[in-house]
Amino acid sequence: MSASAHTRAYVALVVIVVLWASYPAAIKLALPDMPPLVMAALRCAIASIFLVVTLPRSGADTTLALAPGALRAFLLLGVFGIFISTQGSYLAIFYSTASNIVLLQAASPVMIALGARFYLGERLRRRQWLGVVVSASGVLLVITNGRLLSLRPGDVNAGDLINIVTLAGWSAYTVYSKRVLADSSPAVLTTAAYVAGTLLIVPTAIVTAPLFPPPRFGSVLAWGVVLYQAIAGAVAHVYWSRAIHVVGPSRAAGFLNLQPVVGLVLAALLLREQLGLWQLIGGACVLAGVMLTTQSR
Repeated sequence: MSASAHTRAYVALVVIVVLWASYPAAIKLALPDMPPLVMAALRCAIASIFLVVTLPRSGADTTLALAPGALRAFLLLGVFGIFISTQGSYLAIFYSTASNIVLLQAASPVMIALGARFYLGERLRRRQWLGVVVSASGVLLVITNGRLLSLRPGDVNAGDLINIVTLAGWSAYTVYSKRVLADSSPAVLTTAAYVAGTLLIVPTAIVTAPLFPPPRFGSVLAWGVVLYQAIAGAVAHVYWSRAIHVVGPSRAAGFLNLQPVVGLVLAALLLREQLGLWQLIGGACVLAGVMLTTQSR
């Protein structure tokens, strides 16, 4: 790959991660009007329709997508990346706080790096591993407010545990998509994964509807969150797959360490959650770790 292709991939990754970092705070604002699984189903259904309509314009060859092997791969991607990760993130935010969600997202790059190491045989240079460690250390500073030994198992609630499962699903999606991209374009992969995942999410939302407050379909705020996450999120998924194809899953995962920093700032602005000195110091470490992880030899 050329240097310009890598540069474009890195710029895309920054934009994508900033977009994804806005999700927890925005979803938290809309949850009083829209139950989590209903919101997830609406978002994924709209995104699927958008991707299917725009797929012919991408110029991608869709004939290979009809092969049995490809269909199985797309189903797995739909389960990992949409049914588990996307749907689970809405449920996690419902039971937890926006700050907790964005802080726990720090586990995602580590999961992806390990998955790429053992499933794809991908190797990281020492400097890249150092970047992962520096980023993770920065997130720990944020989580513990500078007291690294103060975490207790009882402090983790159900939403945080659900979030860990969603991160594992996203990591599996990212690593497995690297192999699927050898035969499919990012546009085909993303569209197929969204459609497969949505077909599983919609029945789940219908069955579990009585467990949550009824939705207020007249809420402008809720529909605004659903629409921007559906359209912008669908486009981000396509470019995420393209970036993985260019720079690899482990290097792309390094950018996910930006999410806690951006997410905390948005949580402070939108939800009036406070940021302290250790959050700022930890954020600086996260940025330094991303630079190390994405730096070439």
